[in-house]
Amino acid sequence: MSQSPLSESKSTNNEYLDSFARLAQRIRSGNSFSGNERNCAFLNSKNGAFTDVSYSFGLDLIDDSRGLAVMDIDKDGDPDYLLTNRTAPRFRVLRNDINHQNNWLVLNLVGDPKMGCSRDAIGARVEVSVDGRKIFRTLYAGDAFLSQSSKSLRFGLGESTKIDGIKVKWPSGVVETFDIGSKIGEFTLRQGTGKIEAIKPIVFKKKIDSLAPKIPSNDDAFRIRLSQPLKLPNQLEFIDLDGQKKYIDELTKNGPLLINLWATWCAPCIDELRDFAVRSSAFRSEGIKVLALSVDNLYDGIEVGKEVIQSKVMSVGYEGELGFATNELISSLDALIRETIYRHTEIPIPTSLLIDRDSWLTVIYKGKAKVDQIIRDKSMMGLGPDVARKESSPFEGVWAQREFIKNPITVSRFYSNSGYIEDAKEHLVKFISSHKVIPGSDTGTRKSSQLAQVHFQLAELLSISGKKNDALNQFKAACHLSPNDQRMLLRKIFSLAEAGKSKEAELQAKELCEKFPESINHLTLLGDVYMVNGNEQDAVEVYTKVIEINPRTVPALRGLSWLRSRAKNRQIRNAEKAVQMAEFLMKSPGANNNPDLNMVLGSAYNELGDKEKAIRYLNKSHDLALERFALDVIRELKQNFPEMIPENK
Repeated sequence: MSQSPLSESKSTNNEYLDSFARLAQRIRSGNSFSGNERNCAFLNSKNGAFTDVSYSFGLDLIDDSRGLAVMDIDKDGDPDYLLTNRTAPRFRVLRNDINHQNNWLVLNLVGDPKMGCSRDAIGARVEVSVDGRKIFRTLYAGDAFLSQSSKSLRFGLGESTKIDGIKVKWPSGVVETFDIGSKIGEFTLRQGTGKIEAIKPIVFKKKIDSLAPKIPSNDDAFRIRLSQPLKLPNQLEFIDLDGQKKYIDELTKNGPLLINLWATWCAPCIDELRDFAVRSSAFRSEGIKVLALSVDNLYDGIEVGKEVIQSKVMSVGYEGELGFATNELISSLDALIRETIYRHTEIPIPTSLLIDRDSWLTVIYKGKAKVDQIIRDKSMMGLGPDVARKESSPFEGVWAQREFIKNPITVSRFYSNSGYIEDAKEHLVKFISSHKVIPGSDTGTRKSSQLAQVHFQLAELLSISGKKNDALNQFKAACHLSPNDQRMLLRKIFSLAEAGKSKEAELQAKELCEKFPESINHLTLLGDVYMVNGNEQDAVEVYTKVIEINPRTVPALRGLSWLRSRAKNRQIRNAEKAVQMAEFLMKSPGANNNPDLNMVLGSAYNELGDKEKAIRYLNKSHDLALERFALDVIRELKQNFPEMIPENK
C-alpha cells in the first residue's frame, strides 16, 4: 500500500486511491483482508524458535478476525480472549478453562496527577520479586488493532505463595515499594500510599457454561436464512417459455414462491428438479409455488429453446412453472445476495430462493435444496423477528441486541444500483415513517445522526429523479437531525439553488465562505451555486480562485470546463481551455468510467468543433449513465445534446 494523503491541500495520491480501490474490490469479491489466513498463536520454545499452538489454544477458527482483547473475564487468574470478526460471528468470547493449581497475582495501578502521573499510569514499570527471581511488566495502552486489552498487570507465580517485594517505577520516574507478603490474588496499588487494596473476587449469579457450537453438517448445499426478510424490487422480470415478460411479484401475491435457477447441462439441477417433482404434493399442501428459471441462454453461444426445456423437465416429472432468467434478473439477485451477506462469489447453479408473500426474500439455498428443509423454512416464515434471528444463525448463542435492522441505505443502494429507483425511495420513506425522531428534541445524537443519513440518501435519490423541491425538504431534515455535518449542509445549500431559491442559496454559501475563507469545499460550493443561478462570470472567478489554491480540485475543474464550453456569455467560452481542463480531469481516479466527466469532455470537444470526439464521449457518457442509472446525467445529455444521442438510446 502507498502512503495515505496528508491533507486536502496536497495533490491527490492516485497510487493510494487505486490501491485502496483494488483492496476494497478484492474484499467485496469474497476474499479476506488477510488473505483467508486462519487465526494463529505461537508459543516461545525458548530455543530461538516458536511453536504453532493455534489449535491447542482454540484459536484455529475460520473467522476473519480483526481485534483481540485479553482480560480475565471470570476472575479465575488466567487470561481469557475477546475476539471481533469481520465475518459472522462478529464477536467471540473464548474462556480459558485450563485446569491448573498455580498461583497468580494481578495488579491494577492508579496514578496520582498531583505527583506527575496520569490516573491510568500508562508507561509504569513493575518489578515483582518471588523466590529469587524477578518478573517485569510494563503498563501499555492501545496494544491491538481496534481493541484494548485490560490494563491489569498479570503475573504467573507457579507454586510460589510468598512475594518478596514489589517495585513500581511510575511514569514520572519515582520508584515506590509495596509490601504484599504472602497475599495472593488481585490488588490495587495507588501511587504515593505504599499500601495495597485487595479486590474481592466476582461471584457470578449464573454459572457460565462452556458452549460447544454445533457445526453445520458438511454438505454441498448452503442455506442462508436472513435474519430480516428483504423486499425484492417491484416488477422483477423473467421470460416465460412463450417469450413473454412476466414479473416475480405477480406470482407472490397470494403466497410463497420458490425460485430455482438451473441449467440443462447441470446434473445436480436435474436431480433437484426430480426431487421437486416427487414432492410436488407436499409443496402444494404448503401453498408453495415453484418457478424453475433456466439460465442456459445467458451464456455466449448457447441458445436453448422451449422444446429442450420442456423435454428436460418432463423427463424428471417436474410440472411447476417454467421460464428463462434474464441478465437483469441475475444481476439484481447477485447484487441482492452481495448486499445481504457481504462476502460474495458468483451465484452457483443450482441456486434457489424462498420468497414470502408480496416478494420478501427469506432464505437462499446455494446448491441442491432439500424439500423438507424448504417446507420447514416456509413454516417458520411470519413468526416474528425472534424466530428469524434464531433461524438465521448456524450456531447457538445469545444475541447481543434484541432488534436487528438491515441498513436501509445499503438496501436502497441495492435497489437504485439495479435500476429500481422508485423501490429505493419507497424503502427509505417506509423506514423514516417507522423510525421518526421528535423534531427539536433529539438532534445530534447517534440515533438522529443515523436517521439523518437515511434522509440524506432519500434526498439524493429525489434529486437525480428531478424532484428538486422534495429533495430540498429531505436535505433540510437531514441537516436538522445532524446539524454539525458539513457535507449535508453544503448539499442542502446547493439544493436551495436547484429548487430555484437562488438568493437564499447565495447568501448561505457566502456566509460559509466568510466563516471558512480558506476552505476549498465552501468556495467550490459558492461557484456551483453561482453557476446554477446563472451568474456565470461570478462562477468563473470563484472556480479560478479554487484552482489557484489546489489545481487538482475536481469539482472546480469540472465546473470551469463546463462553463468554457456551455456558458450563455460567449466571452466566457474558450474551447481550447475547456478541452485542456476536461482532459486533465480524465486523468483523475475513476474518471474514465464517470458518466458526468465524459459528458464534460464531450461538451468541450463539441465546442472545439471536433464532432467525432464529441459524439464518442457523449455517447459513452450516455451508456455509462444508463448502466449506473444516473438519471440526472441522462436528463442533462438529452437537454443539451439531443442531436448527438441517437433516439434509440
